[in-house]
Parts: sequence; structure tokens; C-alpha cells
Amino acid sequence: MYRLEDLRRIGWTQLYGGMATLVAGILAQYAIGFQLDRVIVNNFIYYVLFAMGWFLFNQIVMAGIYKKLLPEQKRAKLSRLTAPVTTPPIGRFKMLYWQTELFYVALWIISVVVVQFLLGTNLTMPIGGFAGGWLVGGGLGRLRFAGKVKVEEVEQGVRFYFSDSVLGPSTAVAFYSDKPEDRPVAAAPEELAVAAKESLPPGVKRRAVPGSPANRSSK
Repeated sequence: MYRLEDLRRIGWTQLYGGMATLVAGILAQYAIGFQLDRVIVNNFIYYVLFAMGWFLFNQIVMAGIYKKLLPEQKRAKLSRLTAPVTTPPIGRFKMLYWQTELFYVALWIISVVVVQFLLGTNLTMPIGGFAGGWLVGGGLGRLRFAGKVKVEEVEQGVRFYFSDSVLGPSTAVAFYSDKPEDRPVAAAPEELAVAAKESLPPGVKRRAVPGSPANRSSK
């Protein structure tokens, strides 16, 4: 499970990685013969546009998860943990999650440079600005989401955890709380008897539960 500090670390990694990708894209295009001032302007335009667009898209997607955490939802659909999560999650390739994120960022930077040199001047699209903006938008989205969830944690006195760092519709959410009111309450015998009776097929009668009102009235 991902903690808020894990999500923030991913956010900062993508933010700085996006900046590095932008610089790598500019240097690659300049190295193959493009005019420097034109390269900087084009990459920066793509960088800002894609960063803003991907950031807004992230906010729309993450809003669905954030709504599940609000007090009025009563956390009915969230899994409750018996202890807080204290260890960082394991990412892909059996590496720590932050090592996996660094690997992906490095892969983006290398890919931008390699593709630009392979295609040369035939590739006029500022791919450094595009890829860098995508990374920055995702990083800013996670940082803002973590900040909002932190406020809810403080106000509600709980800790929230997430199954992945994508924070999409398939992300599972869990929480930990040591407050007595958040502990599951066992149903009374009368409530169990009524629930069992209602779940029977038509025409089938269930024996009265010892101690229930129906059993006492039959004596």
C-alpha cells in the first residue's frame, strides 16, 4: 500500500524528471542542427500545455478517489487495516517503488534523446517538451492530491493508504484508525435473527434463535 509520503516522493520525482526531460530534448534538437531560440520556444510551449492539460486530467480522475475519503461517506466502501503501514511498497521488477520511478524517468530521458538522434531533423516535434510536460503534470497532480488527503487525515484522525500510485478508478483505498467509533460493531442477536429470516427462500421457516424475542414469546 502507498502512503502519502510515498505519493509525494513520486510526485517530486516526476516533477524533477520532467524538467530534466525538457532540457534533454532541447539539447538533443540543438545538437542535430535546430536553431536554439526556436527549439527553446517550441519545447517550452509544449511543456506548459501538456503539463497543464495532464494536471487537470489527473485532478478529474483523482476526484473520484478523494470523494470516498470524505466524512459523509463514512468510509463504508474502504478497507480498514488493523495496523498502520510503516514500510514502503515494492514496485515492479521487485525494486522499491522509488527506484522504479527513477528507472521510468531515466527511460523517458534516454528515449527522447535516442529518438531525436535517430530521426534527426525529420522530427520537428519538440518531444522533450511533450514528455517533460506529461511527467510534470503527473507529478503536480500527485503532490496536490497528497496535500488534500493530508488535510482530511488531520481533520478525521485517520490514515489513508492506496493500492497503487496511478490513483485511477481501479485504485483500492484502505484506512487505519485507532478511534473506538471506527471499530466494527457486532450486530445484536435480534438483528441477526431478522436478517437470517429475510434471507430465507419463500415457504421455508427458520428455527428461532435462542434468546431472541420470537423464542421467548413461544414459551
